[in-house]
Amino acid sequence: MRRIAAPATAALLGVVLLVAACGGAATPVATGSPSAAKTSGSATGTAGKTLSIEVWSAFDSFNPITAQSGYDDSAISLMYDSLDWQSPDGKFHPLLASSWDISPDSKTYTFHINPQAEWTDGQPVTASDVAYTLQLMADPKVPTKLGSYLSPLAGTNGSGQSVDPTKPLAGVKVINSKTFELLMKQPTDPNLLLSTLGNGIYIVPQHVLQSVPDTAFVKASFFQDPTVSDGPFKFVKYVNSQYLQLAANTSYYLGKPPVSTLYVKIVPPTSILPELRDGEIDATLSPGESDVPLQDWPSLTTLSNVKQDPVPGTTTQFMMINTAKPYLASAKVRDAIAMAINVPELVTALLKGQGAVANGPTLPLNATYYDRSLQPWPFDPTKAKQVLQAANFPFSQPLKLLVPTGNQIRQESGPLIQQDLQAVGLNVQIQQYDFATSLAQTKAGNFDFSLIGGFTVDPAGNAIYFACGAPLDYGKFCDPNLDKLFQASDSTAVVSQRQKINDEIQQTLHDEAPFVFLYTPDGLMAYNTRVNEAAVPTAYGMLEPWLWDVSGPQ
Repeated sequence: MRRIAAPATAALLGVVLLVAACGGAATPVATGSPSAAKTSGSATGTAGKTLSIEVWSAFDSFNPITAQSGYDDSAISLMYDSLDWQSPDGKFHPLLASSWDISPDSKTYTFHINPQAEWTDGQPVTASDVAYTLQLMADPKVPTKLGSYLSPLAGTNGSGQSVDPTKPLAGVKVINSKTFELLMKQPTDPNLLLSTLGNGIYIVPQHVLQSVPDTAFVKASFFQDPTVSDGPFKFVKYVNSQYLQLAANTSYYLGKPPVSTLYVKIVPPTSILPELRDGEIDATLSPGESDVPLQDWPSLTTLSNVKQDPVPGTTTQFMMINTAKPYLASAKVRDAIAMAINVPELVTALLKGQGAVANGPTLPLNATYYDRSLQPWPFDPTKAKQVLQAANFPFSQPLKLLVPTGNQIRQESGPLIQQDLQAVGLNVQIQQYDFATSLAQTKAGNFDFSLIGGFTVDPAGNAIYFACGAPLDYGKFCDPNLDKLFQASDSTAVVSQRQKINDEIQQTLHDEAPFVFLYTPDGLMAYNTRVNEAAVPTAYGMLEPWLWDVSGPQ
């Protein structure tokens, strides 16, 4: 899957990608099972090839602007296209934009939309659609987790919101129906722009949505039945918490996908092995969203129809700290909490060699900007308790640790973290919910600690979590000096200069510890031998869906 990768990508995704969901669930439009649906052939009623992939959790929204989770993004990216896509080797490839030009000062980016690109209702995809999408994202009345991606654009503030929503966004200039310019406030690293505005944003159809008021955009009825899209697949139906059914977009500008019908099934981790074995699913979709459970990984070697595909981890698991709580507002207290958790033991006991201790949210995949000299907090419960005592920490204070279900290793980490924190005198109480409920509690601030996952490849992408008032700053962390570093990184095009700034960002996050960074598990992907090479999952998930194919009908 095309993951937000600049950041996370995020996934959480990423860009940054928070593996989370937003408020209400998408309204189911049909009932039934995918197995029954397959017997009738493709969505058009004609026989064709069928491919089934899986994710752990249900989708919450098919709205490309306001969706909050990596699960949502994975579904949306099959129906809607971004300007480019990024492969795990770090290279950017044309998608909706067939080419782009960069001015010598790295302040003007000119994109040329594929002349064959059109919406599924036959209308062309235009530069005006791009301008409309970015205008929506910059509108303060339209909540989006990706608003910070727009902050380098002229006409936006530091949060990526338009300085004057009543006027067209100054940073976007439509040249003609298939050409537009993005105008930066300052020189901008092409890698950053192509991974955020280029790869992280899905374009929506202006001619369909322009009558929807900005205040009603989140719950627009269109996104319960998104029948007009421009991606390789188009929406057929969603059976809530069971599966999403898609059909090939036969007029797709990169060619009709070989697969006629695509199912994205919601499969609990414990059912992945038997469903792979029985051919009910053909592939795991993306690391951090659909991995084979570690305990089932050895059993795959006995299946002649399934191949294992371990890939570098793209999701960092962390414990978010609610810094709005007075007793958790001190960085020294948060540092002590980080030292109290035996993260190496978590990795040994739970990952069994299939992962690594995290030293921050930035992924090692970024060979340029990942700071390999930064060391995780050492496990030192004695010192941790001394620091907490010196800070007059209220040890009798009940501390709520939210543990979402769905990710088995994360679930198992909850009691181990609780045990470590109790060992230094903290009164930690676990509250376990399904993922959507746990996220809702986190967003509402009803927590002290919350286990969650996400990813960033570019350190500046961390702004989505840690900038003051950022969309995913559920822990209410705010450091104006860190915000200045994010802004400096966004406005610097010289790699060596950005590298120094990004190192400082990573060091600051380590020292301030708004999260306890836990571990980055390897992606335990697997696929049926009937799928072609294009459908084999990568570190960024299954890429190039318009090329996915299987050896025969299912």
